[in-house]
Order: sequence, then C-alpha cells, then structure tokens
Amino acid sequence: MKKQLSLLVLLAVLLLAACSNNEGEANKEKESTDDTVSMEDTQKELEAMKVDADSVVATVNGEEISGKDYNSMLMQTQLRYTMEGKDPSKTETAETIKKEVMDNLIGQELLLQEAKEQGFEASDKEVETELDQVKSQFESEEQLQEALKAQGITLEQLERQYANIVVVDKYVEENVKTPEVTEEEMKAFYDEQFTKDAENPPSYDEMKDRIKSYLEETKLQKEVQELRNKLKENAEIEEMV
Repeated sequence: MKKQLSLLVLLAVLLLAACSNNEGEANKEKESTDDTVSMEDTQKELEAMKVDADSVVATVNGEEISGKDYNSMLMQTQLRYTMEGKDPSKTETAETIKKEVMDNLIGQELLLQEAKEQGFEASDKEVETELDQVKSQFESEEQLQEALKAQGITLEQLERQYANIVVVDKYVEENVKTPEVTEEEMKAFYDEQFTKDAENPPSYDEMKDRIKSYLEETKLQKEVQELRNKLKENAEIEEMV
C-alpha cells in the first residue's frame, strides 16, 4: 500500500523532535542568557495555544474530537512551521495554525467515518509494520519515548493514529485515482526548483523520479481535500475552540 503524506509527516515530526532534543542538550551551555529567555518565552506562547486535554474541541456527526488529539496535532503543526522557517508563536501565524489544525482534525474524522462505513479496517499486522518502521529510526526505546514525550503523545496514542491513518489511506487509495503527472510538469518543476540560482544543480534525470512522486502526492492531497469538502457538505459539525 502506498503511504500517504500523513504517515510520513508523523514519522518526520517524531524524528525532528528527537534531533531537536539532542541538539538542545549539546548546545545548552553555548546559549546566551538572552537567547535562553527568548526561547523560553516562545515555548510558553506555544504551550498557551494548547487546550484542556479532557475537553471536546469539536463534534463531527456526533463523534467527539478530544483536546488531547487537538494538542497532539497542534504540536506537530507548530514543529512543521518551525521546520519551514516560520515563527509559530506570532499571532497571525498562530491563528493560521489553529484553523489548519481544526480543519485537518475534522477532515480526517470525516474521511475516517466514511472509510469505516465502507468497511475499511487496519489489521494488527499493518499497524505493527508501520510502528516497527518508526521504532527502527531511533537508536533506543528511550530515544523514541523522549520524542513521543516532546510531542505530547504516548505510544498507544501513536498506534491509534497510525491505525486510523491506515484505514483512511485504504479508503483514499480505493476512491481517488493516482493523479497523472506529465513530462512537461516535471520539467517545469525542475527548472523552477533546481536550476534557478543554482550553480551545480543535480541533473533532471537524477531528480525525475523524486519530482514525479512529489507532484503526484501534491495533486493527490488536493483531490483528498476536495473529497473532504464534499463530505463536509452533508456533515453535522460543531467547533468549540
């Protein structure tokens, strides 16, 4: 089964959390007092965006989305914005993140409900395979637990997330065709991303397969979003944050 973006994002975020923890320890003595205070202030602002873990942030066709799930996706999204060089603590960015988190949680719940209604399931073996891949990226169980802690989730929660994503991915794979990517689109992307302002860019042939996969994934996500929007039209949704 082809992995969709959500699975890869979860793994990438966990790995980055582990790297960030290690770098933080290594550089702790090198940081100035001002930098430390600034980082602490930013962290406090990010923490303030969380909600009560036991609260309900939304209902989708009667199904509740918990504050715990909101906080988990919030931290993942904040970290992704940081990876992109954006400050997630800025007011405007924080509002964008909040909206994105809610849209993603509601959209994922809609897809999950539809997938389950159509009979899609995730076997224990499928979930175990995904978790084994996650675990293999860490040097030790302790490092994995530290990364999970940094994201505010437990291994059991991660397992549930992966199980739901596997179910949704099966549904998407069955209902959304792999988008076609033309040679012209790949060359245009290559010219824009690799030859502009680059002295020694990799050749087109070297990057062709990666470009194709990226463009396919980008188009697929757009089609999935359209599917979410269609499901949303007939859904009963109430947001509490």
